[in-house]
Amino acid sequence: MRRSGRKKKKNRLKIIVGIFIFLILAAIGLLAFIAHQITGNGVEIVDQKDVDPTADEVLIGKEVQQDDQVFNVLLVGTDSRDPDADMGRSDSMMLLSFNQREGKATAVSFLRDCLVDIDGHGKSRLGHTYAYGGVGLTINTLNKVFGLDIQKYITINFDNLVNVIDELGGIEVTLTEEEAEYYRSNGMPDIQAGKVTLTGSQALVHARNRSLDSDFGRTRRQRDVMYGVYQKVLEKRDPATLMSLINYCVTQVNTNMSVGEIYETATAVLAVDNLQAQQAVVPMDGSYSSINYEGMAVLDIDVEANSQHIHELLY
Repeated sequence: MRRSGRKKKKNRLKIIVGIFIFLILAAIGLLAFIAHQITGNGVEIVDQKDVDPTADEVLIGKEVQQDDQVFNVLLVGTDSRDPDADMGRSDSMMLLSFNQREGKATAVSFLRDCLVDIDGHGKSRLGHTYAYGGVGLTINTLNKVFGLDIQKYITINFDNLVNVIDELGGIEVTLTEEEAEYYRSNGMPDIQAGKVTLTGSQALVHARNRSLDSDFGRTRRQRDVMYGVYQKVLEKRDPATLMSLINYCVTQVNTNMSVGEIYETATAVLAVDNLQAQQAVVPMDGSYSSINYEGMAVLDIDVEANSQHIHELLY
């Protein structure tokens, strides 16, 4: 009986760790501080004919899953500095994908300045979709433009990300000398290049930083921050500590995922001995040009080339 009890505890720990591998795998994997509103009362998924792209909160149009071995979820980060924080512009959009057949996880960042066709609103920046119609319009636009099948999402406000990182006790990232010098001159006098531990507020500054280069550099820093979260979570394998962290994280995000989906995917991730991980950004190198469109500085992208690139990564 004692041996059976130990086996149950071991299995329970594997399930908990598996959930977190799925829920918080970021830059090179599946991320999500998932579980808030886990009963499915998020943005509804409906037939395409029932979607109104001009509604305040757009419903997600149903898409046929292209491969039953590939699960996709969209992570949307919003910035509280936006005056309309709850329905402001999305500050980051990251597609997180798990290919069970090949045992690989992928994170793809979409730059918010990509010029795309938005149903009901004409051509505009991809980042405007969230302001126009919430996460539903963002997902529908990505699906239509790039031929994707996203149906699930997680949204998190960056201020809440600060709270989660502080709850973890900080995260480790690697800074370039240029980054460290910039932070030293902007309120972080002790920061050095190389591997450093950042507090939540410091990690937020790092994730928002686009002063040194461009949105490409900023999205790379966002993926680095999220990977730092993932690495820190893997250190916390004690069941009581993990459950405490779960109870905290569930108050910090919104999602339309169910408990069953989380457990099923977590189990699948656990079954992979050596998870392959990769990351990318859209638009990819050589597939865009910077232009001015109706007074906006935007990226005119090669949609076909980027769509092909995304599909090669995921499938």
